[in-house]
Amino acid sequence: MKTLAAILVTGFAVMLGACAHSPVQVEVRPQVAVAPDTIGSGYTLSARGANQLGDEGLGSLGGVYADSSNVTLANNIEQAMSAALYQGFESWSFRSVEGAGDVQVVANLTELTYSSPNKLYTTKVNSGAAIQLQVTVKGATFFGNYSTSGKDRNLIKPSQEEVESTINQLLSATLQRAFEDEKLKAFLRQHL
Repeated sequence: MKTLAAILVTGFAVMLGACAHSPVQVEVRPQVAVAPDTIGSGYTLSARGANQLGDEGLGSLGGVYADSSNVTLANNIEQAMSAALYQGFESWSFRSVEGAGDVQVVANLTELTYSSPNKLYTTKVNSGAAIQLQVTVKGATFFGNYSTSGKDRNLIKPSQEEVESTINQLLSATLQRAFEDEKLKAFLRQHL
């Protein structure tokens, strides 16, 4: 009987250990694929990302030790978003500059989450990204709000690479929505 109890206790401890997660740090590098256009030909553009997220991280992988399985950023997200913005606007023939350009762009990151609501084990993950884009040309300002969300199901804890890939896909898709917004293109054509 003692052997059976020892086996059960050991098995239960192994199960709990499998549910434990370590903190995960992700490197965010969003990418956009923008069709070439001449909207910005002859104009300069300055762009910057602004992180409006709280200090608590992007969420938790859940599990019994949810408090120690936080998902946090490993790099400067403002710079990563700026790089993606420049990449996209250069496809529209804008010339990137530091400081004040003819067009000024700010991407405010208002949401970036990756979290499992389950406290016992990771079976589902809710994720999302939201950006408010502000584009200013000659005193006129365009505001656009773009968001992407996802729901994943996992039987096992996602790896750091899987978490990073999901977050980058979300942020990339959200920035991509801005470059596909016909209202933004119309605003630029009207004011340049």
